[in-house]
Amino acid sequence: MGYIGEHLEKKARVSKAGPALQTGGCVFSWEEFLSSVQEREQQLRDNSPEGAQIALLLADPADILVSFFACARSGRTALVMDPSWPQHQIETVLMAVQPALCLDDDQLAQFMASRNDEFDTRPSDPPMETAEFYAGFTSGSTGMPKGFVRSHRSWLESFGLSEPDFEDLEPTRIIILGGLSHSLHLYGAVHGLHRGTPVTVLPRFEPRAVLEVLQAKAGNAALYATPTQLQLIAEAARRSGSPKALRLVFSSGAKWPDGAKSAFAEVFPTARLVEFYGASETSFISFARSGDGAPAGSVGRPPTGVSVAIGNPDQQLPSGTPGPIWVKSPLLFNRYICGRSPETVWQGDWLTFGDYGYVDDAGYLFVTGRQNRMVITSGLNVYPEEIETVLMSHPAVKAAAVFGVTDALRGERLEAVVELRLELEDPAQTLSDHCRRFAGRGKCPKRFHMKDKFPLTVGGKPDLQALKREFGLEEKPALALEDGNS
Repeated sequence: MGYIGEHLEKKARVSKAGPALQTGGCVFSWEEFLSSVQEREQQLRDNSPEGAQIALLLADPADILVSFFACARSGRTALVMDPSWPQHQIETVLMAVQPALCLDDDQLAQFMASRNDEFDTRPSDPPMETAEFYAGFTSGSTGMPKGFVRSHRSWLESFGLSEPDFEDLEPTRIIILGGLSHSLHLYGAVHGLHRGTPVTVLPRFEPRAVLEVLQAKAGNAALYATPTQLQLIAEAARRSGSPKALRLVFSSGAKWPDGAKSAFAEVFPTARLVEFYGASETSFISFARSGDGAPAGSVGRPPTGVSVAIGNPDQQLPSGTPGPIWVKSPLLFNRYICGRSPETVWQGDWLTFGDYGYVDDAGYLFVTGRQNRMVITSGLNVYPEEIETVLMSHPAVKAAAVFGVTDALRGERLEAVVELRLELEDPAQTLSDHCRRFAGRGKCPKRFHMKDKFPLTVGGKPDLQALKREFGLEEKPALALEDGNS
């Protein structure tokens, strides 16, 4: 099947001075990008053994991508870490994984100082498609990030599932909204460069900056973004006008509320919306594309080559019955190199990872929530995602996050943090009535906290931990319902 980065030489021969990568004020042509990757490959071969793990603690997106492709093409595994992590967390992960080389800004400066213009451009033995080439990091149950490892094949198979969308619309550039330590951003950038499509990386997400990039250049654009980012882009476009260049949107990272999806489509009517559901350990599990008839609330159907089972692969639950989601596909991750997740369990070729959901009679998948977010309140199992969806269906609500808080009477009680788009005279009572109507009394949050603007993670999703810390959910909130209404 090949390996990540195998087409760079061909693209550099054909396009030469054409733009490959732009980030900030830095622009690489295809020739320049290939040359930088080849030079970095030589430096890696001189400083680490084949098959080594290379920690990338770099801030600049161009440095990350050059180093990433150099690792992939030279048979090393790139451990893409976030340099903004607390120092103790960086040290803990490095101690756990023991990489052969830690390529940070200081080490990169030494590489550049000792650069040799006579580096060998001849290709080394290409890596096998089954070889590991990338480790990303996500939150783990022990406090240490989970380091999940992927093979060349797992990403190449994923690229293939997106390829029909590119072939139909053939975007002339791909726009990435944020730091490359987030796997969605990194995946989109690597996919573009691997297939020969120019990539623009915006190191920080700013809706107006996204619109400016879309308006400034000719040609069609594809965008990788989270639902939260897309909602903010749509709001900015309503005020300043919608660029016609946006033709293809890949969205992942959270369930996209149907109302918000429709609102985005109104602002960008010519853009094909491709929502994919998956996890760091699984890559794509299902797709929902605009116009494909996916029912409201669904995350679509599994693509060819991906199998989904609910409950247990050997004894699946009937359609419409929720249970653990199991997946079998060539896209699955290999292993963890640090951290752990008790929800992640292998059963032969099948993997479950903590998400619960159900499949309807037509084969559409519905996700009900994460096992590790499930709240048990007064004996009732509640998934916060379900209540967040109910809250966001209210026209005055822009964003919502629901938490379980220790409660002496109920075991846990539900509390919600809400960002409003419209003023409400009595937000707590109004939203409580809304939840009772659409979710039932037992699933209604007992207290509501108002937030002017939700903080976002580097991946563009609501920062749930920041919200929990800010509001001190164990403490008496500023806005709550009386006990008689609970």
